Amino acid sequence: MRTLAVVVLAFLVTATSALPARAAPVMSRFVVAIGGLSTGSSANWVRLANYSLTASGTVSESHFHWSQKDRVKRSYTGVTGKNCVARACQVQTANGFQAGSPPQKLSGRYTVTGSVLRITWDSVGWEEWTVSQPIAGKLTKLSFRASSFKATHGYGYGSDARWDQRASMAKIAAADHDAFEHQFHLWKTNAGKPYLDQGSGSPFWQRDWKTCASSRCLGGKTPTTQYYLSTANATANDRRDTIWHWRTALADARGEHCYTGNSHVKPLMQIIDSDGNFHGWVGVEASLNQTSPAQGTAADDIGVFRISRY
Repeated sequence: MRTLAVVVLAFLVTATSALPARAAPVMSRFVVAIGGLSTGSSANWVRLANYSLTASGTVSESHFHWSQKDRVKRSYTGVTGKNCVARACQVQTANGFQAGSPPQKLSGRYTVTGSVLRITWDSVGWEEWTVSQPIAGKLTKLSFRASSFKATHGYGYGSDARWDQRASMAKIAAADHDAFEHQFHLWKTNAGKPYLDQGSGSPFWQRDWKTCASSRCLGGKTPTTQYYLSTANATANDRRDTIWHWRTALADARGEHCYTGNSHVKPLMQIIDSDGNFHGWVGVEASLNQTSPAQGTAADDIGVFRISRY
């Protein structure tokens, strides 16, 4: 009987260790910014996604996607930044981010081996992340490792908070933005020559946000730049936010109150822990050239970043 008990115990331990260890450190819902960025390419891409993981080892996701191959214009959110320091303008965002929901879907399976999360998508390939827990049992952080589908950089955070749990604009304005770190990988050009602008530091350059007349918007201003932060559209109550900023002098030079040129559009997903607390964003920049045809992709800014406490 003692021998049989030992055998059964060994079987249970082996079976348990083979399961996807969802409870720790992986949690059920992740916001993820991921992209393929290379100085040798003019077809760089980014996506901003929601990943949902189950205890049985399956994963599904929905995402927005932008690529230098698809020359699209910026979109309007339907949210106006009025009475919030910056000029009263309707906020622009990356094309399609104002839609009712993410248009693209993936499904697959995942495994956790030690601190490595590996997701294998049914039709795309695999990606790997190193997992850690900045808040034990409440918030998981993903650090990008590698992929089989030419993704090169990414950021992610997960918790068990519902997808409709988000921080209000008033709560965001009241947050300690000095405690947020800005880490980024952005494809840019200098005199037409591509390079990756990358770095990490704190704080993010705009942190003095003022609430607007609309509860869906914040505004800010420096001596040179107009800043806006809003929800993705006028009705969404999910994790989406977006940053829009542009140089005041560029608008003035065109005789415009609200700039219609190559502004910076940065879709975001809020990082919310399992207790519903706000810790910043993961985001992508999808600022594709739309008003300088002669420069082509050389006038693009595209990449991934995080503005977060951890």
